[in-house]
Amino acid sequence: MNMSKILKHRKTSTKMTACALLLQLGLSSATLSFPTFAVAVASEQQQHACACFEVTAVGQGPAVILIPGLASSADVWQSTVDALKDNYQLHIFTLAGFAGVQPLSAEKWGRSYLLTQQQAILDYILRQQLTKPIVVGHSLGGYLALALAASAPEQIGGAINVDGLPALGVLFAENAARNTGTQQAAPASFDPMLMAKGMANNESWHQRIVNDMFRSDGMTSGRVMGELMQADLRPQLANLRVPVLTLGALQHGAPYSTPAEVQANYEKQLANAPAQFHSFAFTADSKHFIMADAPEWLNQQIRQFLHTNFVRGE
Repeated sequence: MNMSKILKHRKTSTKMTACALLLQLGLSSATLSFPTFAVAVASEQQQHACACFEVTAVGQGPAVILIPGLASSADVWQSTVDALKDNYQLHIFTLAGFAGVQPLSAEKWGRSYLLTQQQAILDYILRQQLTKPIVVGHSLGGYLALALAASAPEQIGGAINVDGLPALGVLFAENAARNTGTQQAAPASFDPMLMAKGMANNESWHQRIVNDMFRSDGMTSGRVMGELMQADLRPQLANLRVPVLTLGALQHGAPYSTPAEVQANYEKQLANAPAQFHSFAFTADSKHFIMADAPEWLNQQIRQFLHTNFVRGE
């Protein structure tokens, strides 16, 4: 094996190690290889103004921001874009370091990727002169949507959290405590396809999940994983003053957790959210990628929320 092949192998192995950890913890999101959106891309000046993400915009009407999860691109929202673009102006993000987008430099990363992204999204809203957009996020994007709803009610009109959690590390710690003394066989080797199957029932997504892992920066994925495992938004949820909807996938924990246990975990994690501002909806037949397993249900939930809660600024 020559030196170039050795270096390529090492780089691939590093990415696989980081992505394996991501998939084992159920944090990553699938990216579909749909045709490119027929939309207007943000101008070069706007892209340089914020290196935290790439944005594609489509449609006319009240603004909606769509944020994918870890190791995922804007394509994950394709069916939602198709369902909403005739009535809303959609701003579809791909976060830095994921799905081929340039990673953040250490200087731009700051003390926290999560906090840096929250501020960058607010800066984007101001720069684009968006009137109280509703933020829809999946997984990591769901965490960011919750964080913005709790901390910036003057800037956003509401949020939809698609299978994200406010305190992921706490959930893992609780599960570990319950399973103390229980022996679990370690996998003989990392099987990315097996992991992908654990996150979506829809077989057409499995290879796309695996492929997209390799398009993401392993260092970014690992560091953001660490931040998510330490983050705890639960106290801040008491500050909610805009409508928030959490959409949960009851097969997300299969086969290790029952649907009832998954729902209970969500209700416990979001217990601090005032009932007048927060609501749940659960799909019984979906794993983590609801947009893969129950796209019509997901889009109907989003449409209903937007119709009921949008602040149009008129």
